[in-house]
Amino acid sequence: MSISIPEMRAAHQRTAPFLHNTPIMKSEMIDEKVGVPVLFKCEHLQKTGSFKVRGALNSAILAKEQEAKGVIAHSSGNHGQALAWAARKIGLPCTIVVPKNAPISKIEGMKEYGADLVFCDASVISRETVCAEQAEQLQYHFVDPYDCETMINGHASIGLEIIDQIGDTIDSIFLSVGGGGFASSVAYLIGNLRPDIEVFLVEPIEKKLSELLQNGVPCPVDTLDTVADGVRVAHVGTLCEPILKRYCSGKVIGVEENEIKEALKLVWTRMKQRIEPSAALAFAGVLYHKPAHVKNPLVILCGGNVDLDYVI
Repeated sequence: MSISIPEMRAAHQRTAPFLHNTPIMKSEMIDEKVGVPVLFKCEHLQKTGSFKVRGALNSAILAKEQEAKGVIAHSSGNHGQALAWAARKIGLPCTIVVPKNAPISKIEGMKEYGADLVFCDASVISRETVCAEQAEQLQYHFVDPYDCETMINGHASIGLEIIDQIGDTIDSIFLSVGGGGFASSVAYLIGNLRPDIEVFLVEPIEKKLSELLQNGVPCPVDTLDTVADGVRVAHVGTLCEPILKRYCSGKVIGVEENEIKEALKLVWTRMKQRIEPSAALAFAGVLYHKPAHVKNPLVILCGGNVDLDYVI
């Protein structure tokens, strides 16, 4: 399967009956603080609490069509919850390999959606190794969290919704980047259908994605030390890298940890939306580092799965 606009449209038609067309919100107080009108795509209100379910459902449906025995993935939470929900929705067994430091709320969510959990050490190598072993043992179809055509094509439905909802209003989209599946999906779709809209990638400053996209220098670590647990993976996927190089070189914004926390506070207290730190990451890019030429940004609030006892 290829990453393409026709495949993205097909994935949207395949999954739309089961998913929310998430709303657009705004805040006058935030507009005043940023200095321009800011719109928010509220993907934290999506099924399972994040955008991940878009790609996961597309992947699970296609896996079932190929007569897979089950599906398996490694995840710190959002991808695991999404795949577990999708598998249960269409009647497939699901196993998730989970790092020991994953948030309790996300672990509980995966269990509630019916997944079998296998725990591993909190490193990318451990996640990938244990997942590969389990996939071979169970003979399940592996759904990569980000480096996967069916995930990337599935995520693009959010871009199609954005174009339909407010495509004539915005000049830019700000989104959080981790492994790059979501970022490359939105960048590819918008770059092909609406190249007049810029896509900015917001990252924890330690990631240094610009060094990879512009100079070919990868991040020296595998896992980032950040409050934004959904984007702790330091490297983008091999499918994602060329897409991000083409559409997002020079459009990467690094933010500090305190900026993520302050952005989170602002959304919680002013918009009354319980987003997670990985979603606040994208907003921090607008709040603290908006390029001067950007006048009508959209922030994608990518998820809302946060521990109830989370304290800033």
